[in-house]
Amino acid sequence: MESIFGTGSKDLLLTVKDALHKESLSNINLLEEKLEDTFYKMNLMSYAVNETMIIALTDHAGKILYVNDKFTEISGYSHEELIGKTHRVINSFTHPSEFFEELWETILNGQTWEGEICNKRKNGQLYWVKTYILPINTIEQGTYFLSIRTDITHEKENELRLKNNIINSFDTVVRHVNNLIFRLDKELNFTLLTGKIATEYFLERGIPMIHPSNELFAEQTSQSFNRTMDYFPKEISDRLKQNISKVFLGKEVSYKEWFGPKCIHITISPIEKEGEIMGAIGIGNDITEIEKTRRKLSELAYEDHLTNTYNTAALNRDIQLKIKLKEKFSFLYIDLDRFKNINDSLGHVTGDLLLQKVSKRMKKFYNEGAKIYRMGGDEFVILLEDNYFSCRDSLSNAQLLLKEIEKPFSIHEMELYISCSIGISCFPEHGDSYNALHRAADLALNESKDKGKRTAVLYTSEYEKGYIDKLSLESDIRMGLKKNEFFLVYQPKLNLITNKVQGYEALIRWNRKGKNIIPPNEYIPFAEETGLIIPIGRYVLKEACKQATQWLKEGLSFSTISVNISPVELDQNDFTANVKYILHETGLPAHYLELEITENILMKNLSKLSSILEDLKQHGVRIAMDDFGSGFSNFRYLKELPIHTLKIDQVFMNQIIEKRDEVIVSSIIKIGKSLGLEVVAEGVETEEVIQFLKLHNCEIVQGFYYSKPLRVEDVPGFKLVASRT
Repeated sequence: MESIFGTGSKDLLLTVKDALHKESLSNINLLEEKLEDTFYKMNLMSYAVNETMIIALTDHAGKILYVNDKFTEISGYSHEELIGKTHRVINSFTHPSEFFEELWETILNGQTWEGEICNKRKNGQLYWVKTYILPINTIEQGTYFLSIRTDITHEKENELRLKNNIINSFDTVVRHVNNLIFRLDKELNFTLLTGKIATEYFLERGIPMIHPSNELFAEQTSQSFNRTMDYFPKEISDRLKQNISKVFLGKEVSYKEWFGPKCIHITISPIEKEGEIMGAIGIGNDITEIEKTRRKLSELAYEDHLTNTYNTAALNRDIQLKIKLKEKFSFLYIDLDRFKNINDSLGHVTGDLLLQKVSKRMKKFYNEGAKIYRMGGDEFVILLEDNYFSCRDSLSNAQLLLKEIEKPFSIHEMELYISCSIGISCFPEHGDSYNALHRAADLALNESKDKGKRTAVLYTSEYEKGYIDKLSLESDIRMGLKKNEFFLVYQPKLNLITNKVQGYEALIRWNRKGKNIIPPNEYIPFAEETGLIIPIGRYVLKEACKQATQWLKEGLSFSTISVNISPVELDQNDFTANVKYILHETGLPAHYLELEITENILMKNLSKLSSILEDLKQHGVRIAMDDFGSGFSNFRYLKELPIHTLKIDQVFMNQIIEKRDEVIVSSIIKIGKSLGLEVVAEGVETEEVIQFLKLHNCEIVQGFYYSKPLRVEDVPGFKLVASRT
């Protein structure tokens, strides 16, 4: 039979950990079903575990989420009678309340509790279990507690029998407890040191045994405690001395001790006679296999199951240890570029395979002097030991890693390409704690992304100022929205055939703290990054619709009011509902509203985008493709998506003068017209461009040639200059 400590155990425990991290506790049945299915599939190991261990899983409130068959067999309760209950259902009331208070204090502090507990079966019988309770921390779901128990009822009965009969019959004691047994008298002399463990381990190392006999207790041979302890390492003898002193104060103590390859659980109890402590009796049980299992479970808590690297808990542990030991190291924070696009377009299965291949390539690149950790998603951290890579060397090596990652990956007979951005911090140069080093590397990573990605950046204090500036910008934007510092200006769109205003495009401006006007390109990208574009976008849409309604009431003639929409806004599930609500609230007829989207939105979920746009079209809202020609310009999407207007990117207008993009612009106009779209030329600034557009039948234009964006009070009085009509 395969050992439960082989690879089967690892697979099982990884799956258990995965379930604990990912399953929602709101669906207890699903979690229980997954755990039970996992144990069932590992047939041989499940048999071994159920035959030897009593296993239960509880949440932070003590509610039982899972029990194995051995638990139900020992307790006499069915799974249904246990799941959802607390362990009070098997409480024998043998232990005082302080016992359980200490237990909970230990595990809530993140430490493993171990001890012996007396429980009660359904039929009322008592049974004893040796218990280990391991806290398992998760980021999203909090803390769970995994308890591993072994039935020690027989041993406990023998121990109690030993306590009752030790003075009268040593032979009976040894016959029933075949482990480590020792006794100390009041003068701290060993009067008994025997048992299977003592014989197998101590005797072969020259430690004299003291076996029981039929002679009276007072006549037994003895051995000095200090002399016996000379055979043990100092740390073992010191622990035993400390615990013996507690026993002679009337306390029972339990602890574990490693004697070479064996782990022995030792319980020492006072021997009392007529209220006086006459000595101490100790029992040792071999828990080596249980301890190995516990250690294996603890180690698995530090692994990332997908990439077979370490996880964030291991990173925190290792960094704290290195800092404590004052070991220099470099912290490489790695983010894969455009990984979300691969997940969205090819699916999460392909994305997971790519993550596995990326991690393997990292391991191969740093075959020594490095440990790799997955932070979750597409982020990794690599710790480089200073004796292999100095802080300065880590930057040059990271640049080589970038090139290695950019080599193609073969997945499902496809060649996939991925790049990454890297931020680097070093200990002790850039921080003396995990948080400080992580933050420094994160700032360097942000700088890498700001430089266009695909680069490695070593942290400097200059990036701190940039971080503070961003915090200040975020605060000012939020305050600006509250204090009405934002306002709209309106750029006219002119019809070259009728020489009249066709519509207006609403553009946002920010009077920051009432001191200076900030152009959108200085804060809109940051607002998209932080999510602040959502309230900004809603303000623009509502204000534009409200103003357009007012102009209609005043008799102002125009066809549409255009509003630019960010990709982040379109990702919101309530975007369509918000548009409809604002139209209803402001009273603007839907056909007056035109929403402008850019080509890069098409790189997102196309089916979702198509559904959103079709819903808006059915409601009467017009859709414009803005900045056409600046992206990948796939004309197929113009036919498939419900688009009314095509706006040619202004970059082509200047190049028309240079005779460089005349063919491109004329082709865009022809194709747009053939698809029944209204074609608008943006950024028109010269008479030469106007004549070119007229020649190629582009009727609608906007740009500084006719007007800069107008303040709201200037719109009603706007007139076309005669020389430019």
